[in-house]
This record gives sequence, C-alpha cells and structure tokens, in this order.
Amino acid sequence: MHHHHHHAPFVIAGLLVIVTILTGVGTFTDYWGVASLGNAQGHMGIYEWGKSGANRLFQRSPGWLQCVVVCQLMAFSFELLFCLLVVPAILFRRMMPVHAACTLLSLIILILLFIGMIVFAVNIGNYTLVPGIKMKVGWSWGISLAATILSLALFLVSGSATGYGAYSEYR
Repeated sequence: MHHHHHHAPFVIAGLLVIVTILTGVGTFTDYWGVASLGNAQGHMGIYEWGKSGANRLFQRSPGWLQCVVVCQLMAFSFELLFCLLVVPAILFRRMMPVHAACTLLSLIILILLFIGMIVFAVNIGNYTLVPGIKMKVGWSWGISLAATILSLALFLVSGSATGYGAYSEYR
C-alpha cells in the first residue's frame, strides 16, 4: 500500500497541468457561443481578450456572462497557484505536505469551473449576437467542460481518504 504514494504526486501534477491548459485554452478562445445562419457563422468568447475597449464591453455585457468570466479567471488563477504548490513537491521528491491544500484548491477549482459551465449553458440559448438567431455552446465551452470533468478527477485523487487511496485501487 505504502509504495503507491510515490506515484500520486505525478498523477495530481499530470491532471493539474492538463486542467490548467484546458482552462486556459477554453477561457481565452472565442468559440463559447456559436450561431449559424446559412453559411454565416457567428461566434463569441466570454471576453474580448486583447481588444481595446474590452473592459467597457465587459461592463455592458449581461450579469451571467460576467459571472462566467469571473469564475473562469478565478479557476485559472487557482490552477496556477496549485501548480506552484505541486511542482516543488515533485521536483524535490518531498512527500506532499500539502494534502489539505491540494484537496481544497481542487475543490475550489471544480466549483468555479462547474458554476461557469452551468451558468453559460443555461443562458446561451436566450442570448443573441444577431437578433433572432439562437446561440449554442461551442468548442471553447466544450474544452472548459473537459477541464471541469478532469478537475473532478483531480479532486477525487487529492481528496481520497488515505491521501491517495482512490489512486491505488486503479493501479
């Protein structure tokens, strides 16, 4: 049982890196909502990254969309923080003294991503870029959904009772 501990930080780090990349890609790409009308494709991100006046546009956007942006950015920030905790633990081969922090951080990330996913999916159907054309969720949302599902796995691995009981059962 004991020797499994050595693999667990790698599992956590691996999942964490994937979740962080997926969240980053999802958050900063512009295909959260897609609409098609004949050959015309409309698509939107959750924020006008890098465009001038982005902040003004953000302030004018509906509350639910602002909520999604805030959740995604907070999740991404926590993921980066989590990386800072986990990477030294692996590099220096220390036993992870950060169980509680890992569990808490992965739970926060999971909740934030989950809220973002749900809020966006529930509201996008009633949101129109062009009047009369319904929007659907696009691949940016899908990527963020994948991040959410993996963050659940991350939470289960870092939060399992013995530290890493859940992991050793799948070996």
